[in-house]
Amino acid sequence: MKNITTFLLLLLTANSFAQLTIKPTNEEVGSNTDNTYIYVDGTVLYVKESTNFTKNNDTEIANLYLRNEAQLIQGTTGLSNNEGNGTMSVFQEGTADNYEYNYWASPVGVLGNSDPAGNTSFGIASLSFPNSRLKSDATQLTNGYNGSANPLTISKYWIWKFINTGTSGYANWIHVQENQTINAGEGFTMKGTSGTDATMIHGVVNNPGSAQRYDFRGRPNDGTITVATATDYDEIILIGNPYPSAINLNYFLLENSKNANASTTEFVDNTCTNGALIERRNATTGIAYFWDMDNSVNSHNISEYSGGYGAYAPNGTDCNSLGTYAPPTFYMYNNDGEVIEGSGEPQAAGSDIYRAFLPIGQGFFIDAPDLSTGDSPIDYPIEAIQFKNTHRVFVKEGDDNFSYFDRHSNQETAVSNTIENLVDSDYVVPKLRLNIAFDDLYTRQVVLAFNENASKNIEVAMDALNFDGISSDAGFLHNNNSYIIDTRPFDINDRLPLYLNLSSQRSLSFKINNFENFDTENVYIYDKQTEIYHPIKNSYFYITLPAGNYSERFELTFKDSEEDLEVSEEIASSFDVIQNNTNAQLTILNPLQENLKFVEVYDMTGKRVLFQGNLGNQSQYNFSTSQLAESVYVVKISTTDNITTTKKISIFQRR
Repeated sequence: MKNITTFLLLLLTANSFAQLTIKPTNEEVGSNTDNTYIYVDGTVLYVKESTNFTKNNDTEIANLYLRNEAQLIQGTTGLSNNEGNGTMSVFQEGTADNYEYNYWASPVGVLGNSDPAGNTSFGIASLSFPNSRLKSDATQLTNGYNGSANPLTISKYWIWKFINTGTSGYANWIHVQENQTINAGEGFTMKGTSGTDATMIHGVVNNPGSAQRYDFRGRPNDGTITVATATDYDEIILIGNPYPSAINLNYFLLENSKNANASTTEFVDNTCTNGALIERRNATTGIAYFWDMDNSVNSHNISEYSGGYGAYAPNGTDCNSLGTYAPPTFYMYNNDGEVIEGSGEPQAAGSDIYRAFLPIGQGFFIDAPDLSTGDSPIDYPIEAIQFKNTHRVFVKEGDDNFSYFDRHSNQETAVSNTIENLVDSDYVVPKLRLNIAFDDLYTRQVVLAFNENASKNIEVAMDALNFDGISSDAGFLHNNNSYIIDTRPFDINDRLPLYLNLSSQRSLSFKINNFENFDTENVYIYDKQTEIYHPIKNSYFYITLPAGNYSERFELTFKDSEEDLEVSEEIASSFDVIQNNTNAQLTILNPLQENLKFVEVYDMTGKRVLFQGNLGNQSQYNFSTSQLAESVYVVKISTTDNITTTKKISIFQRR
């Protein structure tokens, strides 16, 4: 057996192939017939054009092995010309047990008896699990709901795809099962397995628990891969990385989206297009959506699921920006697959850069262009989604290059450490993250990213629509819709309206979660009804609101109006507010005898319960609070010079 092991350290012409042909010589080697393969360990193999693999005499021996994060990149500029009946083998590990989904795409196609050159379709029946560096055992399939690790048994019930449905409805998933009908570039769902498999290769076991390794064997996908043309605006499509290498997610999303005035974009970095102009396609909104689930839920009943979608935006026209990721908030679902209120903090809160490069096998959703972006379906018809070899890059998972398959248990720590090391890097997009908590049950995190080349309007590849909003939810308000990523130039005078809709009474809290490569002196939530600025950079703003839509009421700002008027801190702090609960009396002391325009009192829902205007410049004012219920209230004092201060009081009965 001929074993050609390659350790290519640099992607240089001297260490690459114009074409790659691997086939047995059929010479007798001892008592065995010869088999030939290339074994790539931990590095990249570059083939400028096509591959041609011929099946070995021992059919369990593949022609090309990619091991220990090794990857294959090809330079074909058109359709794939890969041919032959031989196979490539590449590993990928899932991150789900038998109750949870990963979203997948295959880097290989399954071979038939007489497939012509090019990419072929895929089915899970061709998956296997390794028993050595070279050989793998065929997977078993079950009609039951639970898969298992040893021997690898996959439940075919959970294999679905969502493409060319013309809708975003849950009921329009396409049941694939074991059929070989998953085309290159199409995504599919697959649940993981229960149990463990201690077989170890390159220091990694097949399944230590909830992390099943799969061996993808077949013809490597290559060339320009056209996935689908959406049949309607706002249609969602499940797609995925179709190559046996990582892809630059920014590059893919930018090429597959365009604003009305952006037909081309010039990338000046050599790792993108060597400074050439690229054509942008009106195929998506330029946002990728990633599914994640709560792994503590052990049920196949959809009404017990807890999961959600995170969103990734390239944040402009830079292939090398780490972009912006808004983590998912976990929701519950009813039996019809509709989102309802759920529970859980946003996942991987405070970390977003790990989506910049998609690893082998990663699936994700995209959204077809929406009329609300300002694009016209007449002037800009929807185009097909395309993956290209130019999107491919050699990036290992788990490196500081920020490539992870779905979500790993150690991911948040690793990425947080990386952010800490890169806070001054040009690659980290300046941003702030705002957490909005609902009754301490779940938190919606929204991200405000800054790009001087952006506008304040909705733009593709910059602003992310809330993909799975629920009846009580929040975001940035644009065109009556909720956005979880808003990208714009920084303007200290900005006033960003917030989307807020409540299906029932909710106790809310607002606070800045963190800043990345950015800071500002103040951040406020401005309540237009009470005209109060609530600081949220280092403190919480709490409010309880009844059911209703409050999308015109709250704004995110960086300074209050009094800063523009150079408010005197001495005057604002001179007032003293005293609540005498024995006498049910509110006293305001005005030692500097400022002219008061009004005094207002608000309850915690924002309702004004007391107002007195034109108060003059007395040194003391008294107001009865006997009509107010026991609760916490906000007292707002405003002078005729527009100096404003607020104080909290507690009203209760003396017993």
